[in-house]
Amino acid sequence: MLDVVIENGVVIDGSGRPGEPGDVAIGGGKIVAVGRVGHVEAARRLDASGLVVTPGFVDPHSHTDYTVHANRTAESTIRQGVTTEIVGNCGITNAPVSQYSKSSVVAALAIHGYEGPVSWSSFSEYLEDVERGGISQNLAWFVGHSAVRGAAGVRGAQPTEEELAAMEAHVEEAMEAGALGMSSGLEFREGRQATSEELERLVAVVGRHDGYYASHIRNRDASILEAVDEFLRAIELSGAHGQISHLNVRLDTGAPPGGWEHAVARMERARAKGMDIQADMTPFREGMGDMAGILPPWLMEKGPAHAAALLEDGEVRRRAKEDSDRYWRFVHKGQWERVRLHRSKQFPEYDGMVFPDIACLRGTDEWTCFFDILQAAGADMEHMEMVGELFSPEDLAQQLKHPLFSCGVDAYSSSVEDTTAGCSPLSFSGHTEYLSVHVRERKTVSLEEMIRKLTSLPASRFGIQGRGRVAKGYFADLVVFDPATVGSESTFARPAVYPSGIFHVLVNGQLVVDDQRHTGVRSGRVLRRAA
Repeated sequence: MLDVVIENGVVIDGSGRPGEPGDVAIGGGKIVAVGRVGHVEAARRLDASGLVVTPGFVDPHSHTDYTVHANRTAESTIRQGVTTEIVGNCGITNAPVSQYSKSSVVAALAIHGYEGPVSWSSFSEYLEDVERGGISQNLAWFVGHSAVRGAAGVRGAQPTEEELAAMEAHVEEAMEAGALGMSSGLEFREGRQATSEELERLVAVVGRHDGYYASHIRNRDASILEAVDEFLRAIELSGAHGQISHLNVRLDTGAPPGGWEHAVARMERARAKGMDIQADMTPFREGMGDMAGILPPWLMEKGPAHAAALLEDGEVRRRAKEDSDRYWRFVHKGQWERVRLHRSKQFPEYDGMVFPDIACLRGTDEWTCFFDILQAAGADMEHMEMVGELFSPEDLAQQLKHPLFSCGVDAYSSSVEDTTAGCSPLSFSGHTEYLSVHVRERKTVSLEEMIRKLTSLPASRFGIQGRGRVAKGYFADLVVFDPATVGSESTFARPAVYPSGIFHVLVNGQLVVDDQRHTGVRSGRVLRRAA
């Protein structure tokens, strides 16, 4: 007897081909038949009349590892049909951990709702800890460059040879533990201090394992082309696969004319030379960022706690303001109306508000509010987040039409009960935004092409075997939804709202969402890169 039969739906298989009426039969966690399967015995039959059946969505750029220990059922993402997330992006991971970095990892997890023990040190131990607690979705990891730096006790731009060797050993261990590769975030935290030479040494370790280097590149405005060139050189020297994370150009930040087009042309020329390069994007005009990323390097040189202490000095604030023409450079132009505070433990009453409104309430200016909030965060300064209006609809459409851009969200899973969720609807409506806005409303791409970009493209991109298609022998990661009604009412004013139109979600053959309700099942797996 089969476990589940989904019948009478339109099957969009993830290849980009038009959907066809049919059934999907599931047994032993896998798809055993696609088409008209007839009246076979099954423990459960799901009527998909008027609905589509697609592969589970694969998010190529997620930060759900921030919240997985506190939110193992992944409510906000699994309810959107996301069955696999690629995590550990932008250089930020919770492993490896050492005496140098444990306090920072503990603080980061606490900010996102987990106050339990950090009992792991190595990357292998970390993945095993996640597995023991169970997860509702599948997760595959990068090891983060900033985490590797932290575990090796590195500060500043010139690590010693001993420190470089320690970083290489951490990357090696993570690759042997099944990491997909290494990620970096070169606009903020430890990543911005790293030289090209340091990155090339570490990416060489990734290349020896035939792994992936995913990078939030060093600049996406005035120096975007130089940043892309730095990334491509590391890939060329190492032979690693390359993924440019959320490759886009922020509005009014000094990017050269046609900056995005020139960046993509460089990527395409590299592919023509034999390098394996792709990119991903996000669905909204808005995006999340690190508050401390705007601060000049000299202020952060001795760590966040020291920087917070320095910000007590008005002269330091004046210098920092003058030197903060970096990262979200529109802030330096005074465009604070584009920036919201995402979440603050010290000032929760301002969560979700734009900085001009915060300044009005506090009777001061935006820069003072910005520095006050960071100073109050103290040692947690580097974990403070903001949301900015970054892109235009035209930018998003251009990226969406490119065949080599997978579709991610650059957020983390949450739940309506989670008080650490912050103000952003990104976690609750990112994937439905692709389906409701970009497909149904704007008709930027067809539904079939959108499903390909959400499923088989990222799955094949990262070597996720047996997922991303509705085909016999594939794992039964599936979504049943109504393309006419799928959507979300999540907004900045009321972000914690689950989507509509997603009726059933199966992960490894088990129903995790059944008739729009989470079943509590944790049938997900930690997916390790095949050796």
